[in-house]
Amino acid sequence: MAGLSKVIRVVSANFGELPIKADGGTFKPSGHKRETQDGEQAENTGFVETPTHAELKLKLNASVDPQTYDTAADTLTIFTADGHQHMMPQAWTVDMGELGKGEFDIEYHSAKSQKLA
Repeated sequence: MAGLSKVIRVVSANFGELPIKADGGTFKPSGHKRETQDGEQAENTGFVETPTHAELKLKLNASVDPQTYDTAADTLTIFTADGHQHMMPQAWTVDMGELGKGEFDIEYHSAKSQKLA
């Protein structure tokens, strides 16, 4: 299972570069979840694998109305602190967060993510 990575930059096909607050993002790539299936004998133990979606959680500076980002189809390019780039095609917003102190939270999901670099 893939771990969380620190997000340093996100570029949206719809909106350009998103105004992420310092330490304001995490990204979990799509992958697989494995559920252990115990056997009566240890050698008969295995697992069942199911796909998992990609998740991007951001805290944005509120330079625009949060409803602007309410979308059902966007392509996001994510740049992480470890030098990797990922793409989330056909990403959608999950829930619009509350506006407060000049910032708001937003969460995107995508059925799959692709590692670019």
